[in-house]
Amino acid sequence: MERNNENTLHLDMVPRKARTIYVKDEFVISENLGIRIPETMSALLEKGEPTWTLRPNWLIFPYRIGFNAILFVASGTVDCVLNMDSFHVRGSSVLFIPSAVPLRDLSWQAGTRYVLFAYNDGRLFSSMTSRSAKILKAAMISPFVISINKDRMDRYLQLLKVLLHVAEGGPEYYFKDDIINGSAEMICGGLAKMIVEREVPRGRIPREMAIMQDFVRLVQLDCREHRDLDYYARDLCITPKYLSRIVSKVSGRKALKIIQENVISEAEALLKDGKYNVQQISDLLHFPNPSYFGRYFRKASGRTPRSYMMGQSGEDRG
Repeated sequence: MERNNENTLHLDMVPRKARTIYVKDEFVISENLGIRIPETMSALLEKGEPTWTLRPNWLIFPYRIGFNAILFVASGTVDCVLNMDSFHVRGSSVLFIPSAVPLRDLSWQAGTRYVLFAYNDGRLFSSMTSRSAKILKAAMISPFVISINKDRMDRYLQLLKVLLHVAEGGPEYYFKDDIINGSAEMICGGLAKMIVEREVPRGRIPREMAIMQDFVRLVQLDCREHRDLDYYARDLCITPKYLSRIVSKVSGRKALKIIQENVISEAEALLKDGKYNVQQISDLLHFPNPSYFGRYFRKASGRTPRSYMMGQSGEDRG
């Protein structure tokens, strides 16, 4: 019953109080690195001492987050409750938040400096097929925090500022989309490196989390041929019902939805590639026929495969 009462926080609801750029329906970058902080407050932050606590007056908790978010905290602290877990994010730390996670509380210290990078499922990183993109997608199943040193944080912030600068530029930016995609790939590579370098021995991972990680990896490997939950449950030597319960408990999402998202990502990559027609892509993804593939793709993305291939945006109404 509680889930039905939760509102959904969509990408276009990210507040515009800081410097914020929306790029179509793909991603949002919001940052406040340029704000002026009084010397007294700056001194407190440098010492790691609290200033005063601020809270969003535009949110009524809980909210289910409708997008993936990566929060780079340069200085200060952010406190939040995601699902039932509390996170205390200090300066030079990165908070990873997958979509569909309930946000139950949020506050931050005055003077906190941050960059928020938020993106929709099925867009940006999700349409990339590189190893780093797969690592990021596999990791985004439950919230987690990674602490890094200041120099490394500065490098990530600089890259994000370049992406922000290009994204807010006008039509005079030739090959703007190519630059954005290239910058996003670089950010994705950096995030993947950050994730891989975390030293978390396998034996310390709770069994439910290990099952979830194995499930996501299997889906990424085999979703072209298998879209049924039974296949993945058999491979993991558990029942489909138990797998569904674990996935829902760990990530707050439905297992079939994760399978569908990966299938659509593969389909979008093949459609963008231009080497195959819709019939061939339907065969590559092991659909019984192109019509079934078309219905599956449209139900998930709001567009037909052909309209996506032609580069049309928005829902295909033809």
